[in-house]
Amino acid sequence: MNAPRPEMPGGPPWSSGGDGTAARLRTAVLRLAHGLRAPAERHDLTPSRLTALGVLSIHEPLRVGDLARGMGISMPTASRLVDILEAAGYVDRRPDPHDQRACLLALTPAGTAVLDSVRRESLQDLAAHIAALPEDQLDVLAAAVPLLDSLARQLAPGDLPAPGLATRPTNRPRPRAGGDGPR
Repeated sequence: MNAPRPEMPGGPPWSSGGDGTAARLRTAVLRLAHGLRAPAERHDLTPSRLTALGVLSIHEPLRVGDLARGMGISMPTASRLVDILEAAGYVDRRPDPHDQRACLLALTPAGTAVLDSVRRESLQDLAAHIAALPEDQLDVLAAAVPLLDSLARQLAPGDLPAPGLATRPTNRPRPRAGGDGPR
């Protein structure tokens, strides 16, 4: 049986204040993220698989170690993840021309297609729900987006995409072969 959480002066400790804004925002963001994962789930892509495809779409070619560092996972975990994505036909390994002991990872056309499909479906799902909002709520949401983006950047600095949903920047130079990817 779960014990009730104790009430604290000024609100419970998980609320960061009496009004619970932080707790409500966290719950809303988690629900939103869960809903945005539905297209990936339809393509049998877990959040980590989708993140790997998203990282590769921006930073390819990468060594497995660079992918692991970019995702904040261990080398063995990254290797297993790449094995799964390669078996699905989404990632290709090729020899590193600067170090024959290493390989470079890149998206295959199928990997690019599935990632584009997930991104498109997620955006369409979200846009449909946003379009159904009353105009006054649309204005509030539009005004809140820059603030939410700023909070997200403060909490998770860096330029790695959220699980596969970010799009490739058009003005970003691609890293050189040989592992000069994200650190």
